[in-house]
Amino acid sequence: MIARLWGIPVEWEEESVILRAGSIGYRVHLSPYSHQKLRARHEGSELDLLIQHFWNEHLEAPLLAGFPEPDEQTLFNQLRKVPGLGPLSALRLLAIPVGDFLTIVRDNDAARLKGLKGVGEKTARKILGELRGHVEWIEESVARMSSSLDGERESPASVARNVQDVLVRQFGHSPQEAQRLVSEAIKRQPSIASMEELFQEVYRVGAQ
Repeated sequence: MIARLWGIPVEWEEESVILRAGSIGYRVHLSPYSHQKLRARHEGSELDLLIQHFWNEHLEAPLLAGFPEPDEQTLFNQLRKVPGLGPLSALRLLAIPVGDFLTIVRDNDAARLKGLKGVGEKTARKILGELRGHVEWIEESVARMSSSLDGERESPASVARNVQDVLVRQFGHSPQEAQRLVSEAIKRQPSIASMEELFQEVYRVGAQ
């Protein structure tokens, strides 16, 4: 599983960027907000993106979704739980800063949501219904992920708990399954010291 990419933009497409990492070019899809921000600030310089990989029978080819910050990735994963939203549809909703999106949810403001491209009354209500009650958890999860990515060392028990929580709340695993995946990953690699390393080990073998 590709968890993170460092690469030089070689081509900007309408909804994605081609990153050259070594001798390979990766097409990474971005949210409208991140696409605009990164294109303006990083033309020709290296990008560092958190990555999620998607592949199923409904996609013509594997899809990589990229996020410059963990808050956008966390909100994206919560949006994916909304019925009828695939990964590209969820990405396209992120046309405003994460903080603004969470404010809309806090205020239960369907009118502002409908201002986003492709969002009608029905979709707005689905989004508010799914995210309402999760705003504080999203912010807490982002804080934990940011600490891990910034290199602040957590205890092994804390790393395991946080990854299990994300596997359950963001990726839809049962608590028992998440505990099994984390335990098996730690047995394979006892030296794991961060959430990022633990996620990589869980998905390196595969979450079956």
